[in-house]
Amino acid sequence: MPGGRKALVVATYAYSDGGLKRLAAPEHDAESFASVLEDPAIAGFDVTMLVNQPHYVVGEAIADFYTGCRSDDLTLLYFTGHGLKDDEGRLYLAMTNTRREALMFTAISGAQLNDAMDASRSRRKVLILDCCYSGAFPAGRSAKADEGVQTLERFQGKGRAVLTASDATQYAFEGDDLRGSGASSVFTRYLVEAISSGAADLDEDGDIALDELYSYVYEKVVAEMPQQRPKKQEDVDGRILIARNVHWRLPAHLQHALESPIAAQRLSAVDELGHLHRAGNDVVRTTVFGHIGTLAADDSRSVSAAATALLERLDPAATPAVEPPPALQASAQPLAAHRGPVQRVPVQRDVPVSAPPGPPPSLPEPPPVSQPPSPPGPSADTAGAGRAERQGFPVPIVLSLIIVGGALQLLSRFLVFESSYGHLAADAGLATPPWVLAVGLPLVAAGQLLRVRGTEPWALALSGGLVAGAALCQLDQALAYTSYLLSPDVGDTPGPGFWAAVLGTVVLLACAVMVLSGPVFRARPRLLREWRAPVATLLVLGALTVRLDVFADVSYWFTRNEPAILLAAACLPLTLLRLNRPQRWLGLTAVTIFGPWVCAAHVYALSYQSFPLDSTAAVVGIVTALVSVAACWLAQLGPRGASQPVGDGRRPHD
Repeated sequence: MPGGRKALVVATYAYSDGGLKRLAAPEHDAESFASVLEDPAIAGFDVTMLVNQPHYVVGEAIADFYTGCRSDDLTLLYFTGHGLKDDEGRLYLAMTNTRREALMFTAISGAQLNDAMDASRSRRKVLILDCCYSGAFPAGRSAKADEGVQTLERFQGKGRAVLTASDATQYAFEGDDLRGSGASSVFTRYLVEAISSGAADLDEDGDIALDELYSYVYEKVVAEMPQQRPKKQEDVDGRILIARNVHWRLPAHLQHALESPIAAQRLSAVDELGHLHRAGNDVVRTTVFGHIGTLAADDSRSVSAAATALLERLDPAATPAVEPPPALQASAQPLAAHRGPVQRVPVQRDVPVSAPPGPPPSLPEPPPVSQPPSPPGPSADTAGAGRAERQGFPVPIVLSLIIVGGALQLLSRFLVFESSYGHLAADAGLATPPWVLAVGLPLVAAGQLLRVRGTEPWALALSGGLVAGAALCQLDQALAYTSYLLSPDVGDTPGPGFWAAVLGTVVLLACAVMVLSGPVFRARPRLLREWRAPVATLLVLGALTVRLDVFADVSYWFTRNEPAILLAAACLPLTLLRLNRPQRWLGLTAVTIFGPWVCAAHVYALSYQSFPLDSTAAVVGIVTALVSVAACWLAQLGPRGASQPVGDGRRPHD
């Protein structure tokens, strides 16, 4: 699962210390900064705000903030107030109850804050300090001639970025005498302006990265207050995306090209729009898609053709109402190409098989109708390709659904899956190898089986199981990720890749249901009365119970445990019911694909030591999933675990 975005905003501008009271309090921009951070359209952080709190309340909040983080969480701690140095040069952040003569016991020390960051599992920690600094000394002692506080040196470490309003000492005390004054903060004001207006999107890609935010704020602060020089230190792998530019507009040169009366200039804009669509976030893609749609209706034939071709290559899920018609037309063309030859094959094979009656396909059907109890099971189990065709199994439609569902699932891997960070599915914790093995390859194999041998019962059973297994894997992904997004402490936003995956899951589930409605699966299953049935059922339920017990205290409980619950729900029909041969092989194929998919998350945890609990829990997750799949095979492969093949139309033995 993708990481969360958490922010802790601490603002102190009321002090019990008489000397600190006389300083210029920081402006109330912290509230505005918190608001822009938690705006789901802009930054989407889960924000906790503390205003004028004592040091012990803030200290506890900082501890909870960092210890409750996962490795893939982005954390942002912001403080605005006054910074103080003791006579040893150690840094403290002043709280509302801070006393200068007792900093160690009434303020938040830089060392404590640094230790809390070191102990956090988060690999992306942002610290923003909007402080004016002083030296704080007991009465009768003078300040050291130190013009800086070296904040960046105090908060060095892998996986963190630090922004400070200044490292210079603006004021100092000699006893209770105040020398100098605290500067009014312009730093936070420009932070808010940079994010809310989108002005910090310096490369115009629709995202505001931390380095862009710092560059913008630095220039603005120095221009207004030359004596104040913000500082930045960063040791983080990759870019840290702080927010999206919700006011994004086309670059001026591109807008000029679109409005040009010269067709060649408008044509040159098509490729640039395509690049922006590939590289930008959802805000960029939505805007770009609208302009591409406008160019598709251009009066220049070359411009219109180029824009239309580009539209056909882009995902309809990322577009507003303008895009679906050409996108749907484009997706319909390959389906129509498949539909022609696939439809002709059964017709040519069916004519000789049912040739004796001549024209009517209805004549071969009376025999099964005359024996109502038997046709659903044995006849479907033993009949050949001609039988399935005569009963009208919609092979072309099923094949089309596989193509559409598979295309949507493939697209979901290349589109932005989580918009808050601009993450693709792989970046959001949905690894590619399990998807290829449990979704991509099964769908390709199912399509080939239907195309070549689709009218034979064994091929229908196997291809149906492959589709059902892939659909279960994607249903699990959709349920788990949706429950994660609905958690109250999560501010992530689903991207077009997520919606393409959901739509693809719906298509694959519809395909699986259509296969199950085919003639070879219509036998009504009865309870399995073999000793294997209760044993297998107890194994499935026992495995689920153990799994839920081990993962009882995990965070995001439903997200972590839903795969095991869904696997048990898929396994129980196979351990309880007597199925005919096609039903049996469809079900066993589906759970054999889905079981290892459930294991994949635990294998990933063991490989990268990214445990929701620990390595023992991951092993338990793998073992219980495999036990559930094995129980299905035990129940269905016994000597009388399912209806035996009967070729004469009689009811099979119980």
